Amino acid sequence: MDPGLSRRAQKTLKELLPAFATGRHASQHSDKPDNSTIDLSSALNEVIHPELLEFLKSTVEEHVTSEALASRSASLHGGNTVLREALASFFNTYFQPIHTVKPEHIVLTTGASDAIENVIHAVCDDGDSVLVPGPHWPGFTTLLQRKVNITPIIAQPPTYSHWDNYLVPSLQAAYDFSDQKARIKAVLLCNPNTPLSRCYPRKTMLELMEFCQERGLHLICDEVYALTGLATKEQDGADADAKAKSTPAPAEEFVSALSLTEPLVPEGAVKVDPSRVHVVWSASGVFGLGGLKIGCLITQQNPTLHTLLALSTTPPSTLSTLYLTHLLTWPYLPTLLALARERLSTSYHLLASFLRAAHIDFVPPTHGLVLFAKLGAGVRGAEQEAAFFEDLGARGGVRVAQGRWFREGEKEFGWCRVRFSVEERVMGVAVARLGKFLESRG
Repeated sequence: MDPGLSRRAQKTLKELLPAFATGRHASQHSDKPDNSTIDLSSALNEVIHPELLEFLKSTVEEHVTSEALASRSASLHGGNTVLREALASFFNTYFQPIHTVKPEHIVLTTGASDAIENVIHAVCDDGDSVLVPGPHWPGFTTLLQRKVNITPIIAQPPTYSHWDNYLVPSLQAAYDFSDQKARIKAVLLCNPNTPLSRCYPRKTMLELMEFCQERGLHLICDEVYALTGLATKEQDGADADAKAKSTPAPAEEFVSALSLTEPLVPEGAVKVDPSRVHVVWSASGVFGLGGLKIGCLITQQNPTLHTLLALSTTPPSTLSTLYLTHLLTWPYLPTLLALARERLSTSYHLLASFLRAAHIDFVPPTHGLVLFAKLGAGVRGAEQEAAFFEDLGARGGVRVAQGRWFREGEKEFGWCRVRFSVEERVMGVAVARLGKFLESRG
């Protein structure tokens, strides 16, 4: 039977199906949930869900009116004014922007993915390319190809050790190697990085901005995990790598792109054009509210782009808007953020202590919900790796995300992304299962 799809849709289906077939984009909940398996393969933050659920109930009970049932419509200004005011205050408090973030700089979106997809659609034409530093979230590739034909050019660092030092050199190499430089329109960066859960240093971010400025590229910064800083112990400062272990270095603090749009740079250096810098944020990171599908894009000095996105982006639901507005203006928000940091840190240290005791290489995170570890230290080749992690889920009772999904062309096998953003009790059970499984394999 002819499905009647356009050639564009057929091409999209052909490109996306293989990625989903491998499980890269699998939900944290399977079609047939198996309560005996602990799923650490997603990037869901559950540590303050009990408090957020209670807050949701009280918000609905006390503030929902018939207006919440009304249909949404596009807004020339970027969405609900009250929420944009709350978000502006939130960013000014926690992201230290050089230019004060104003409501008119913000466009509400149905999550970070929606924001990225829409800004890419706005700055790229069909057939253009976007540079993506690795290791990267595999969803970026999907977002670039799902609705528009954008080619992702992955710029991989040669090693996980001091990976941030290779950001601009790897981008430069990827750019120079391209035979269609004029069609490269942007750099899409996740900071803090996922899956490594570490921040790029301020100096590196400045170099990146100058790299983009010199080539007329847009810089799109996904800062979803900005406020997920961990209380790390002294030994976590070491940067672990399968091939090289270096002297412990101090953890980098998160530096938002909003704080660097007019950097103090050496004389003669290129000054960054803030109209080409765009920041993406959503409630899915520190709050773990991905299911509410609400986020935003901040573009401070590009009113034409802002207007286009405001008119072409589907606004989030009225209930999600109401809930996030009250959450961001809640007097106890600082306490909630501190509680999230404390619980993330506790679960992380449980996992990290096990990995060290088992002599398993991993990249110590500083911000985020996951870490990158080489659980399959003895596997050789893609088939062995797939079998190892399948066995870990089926027999070991713990599901993780295979590392090769985050680093295309990976030649060193056995790495995986492991989530620790679960309650302490669950993390304890998961660690016990990991130990038992690895012991059973010798």
